[in-house]
Amino acid sequence: MDKKLLFRAGFSALLSILFMNAYATIHVVSVSNFQFSPNTLNVNVDDTVRFTWVSGTHTTTSVSIPNGAATWDSPMTSGVNQFDYKVTVAGNYGYKCTPHQGMGMVGGFVASVSTGIHDLNTDVITTLYPNPFSGELFIEQGNEQPEYTQVSISDILGKQIKSISIESLSVVSIGKRRIDVAELPKGIYFVTLKGNGAKSKTIRLVKEGV
Repeated sequence: MDKKLLFRAGFSALLSILFMNAYATIHVVSVSNFQFSPNTLNVNVDDTVRFTWVSGTHTTTSVSIPNGAATWDSPMTSGVNQFDYKVTVAGNYGYKCTPHQGMGMVGGFVASVSTGIHDLNTDVITTLYPNPFSGELFIEQGNEQPEYTQVSISDILGKQIKSISIESLSVVSIGKRRIDVAELPKGIYFVTLKGNGAKSKTIRLVKEGV
């Protein structure tokens, strides 16, 4: 191969790597006082979730992960005070501290695929509200060609609680439908809207106590 062509190919590959890394982010989760802080995150594929020990004897242990993602189980102590998890697959992730899960020491994050390009038109015709919510949620989207056809709700550990066809939901007005969530206990939930093909959107919502 011509040296100039080889140089150009190598330079192009280097630029591609630098471009992708420019959009990668490290998200720090502190581990202390029987809690992960923050215990929910929105991240992108290729980001890193960094668990940093502050106090106590804990673990960070995956509970639920998307298909194809790597599991993890690391002690978090004064001797092992940092653990990095590189996100490689989009989806919902749930994790726990093994000895303190019963005390509510759990967390999770939602990973999305990022193109590195800001799209001003992303989801401009679809809204899901209110947040926080209590007994009901509303999804509102364009009536001519709805973006999403299915809605699923998962708890903070990634366990799916319900999955509903948007078409089967009660109609409130044109393009607006009602989701009954009165039976859900208060807490943090991830609501995933799914459309045709691979199109999906995950939103973190909080259920208030009644």
